[in-house]
Amino acid sequence: MDTNAVPVCKRLRSRGFYLAEPEEVDHFEFSPESSCWCASTMTVLGPDDILCSLEMCQPDRACFEAR
Repeated sequence: MDTNAVPVCKRLRSRGFYLAEPEEVDHFEFSPESSCWCASTMTVLGPDDILCSLEMCQPDRACFEAR
């Protein structure tokens, strides 16, 4: 795994995530153009009512869950 990779919340989802091969899921790379949603709320807003995105779902967010 790339140690310089951006941390990703394990609840962040994108359509491309479901198209990845099973062995690629842990190394899936989000596209900046991807629409994202939270697996906890099943909406584009996280449990804290803030928009979900690769840039927004970071470790400093209260609802962030590390992989």
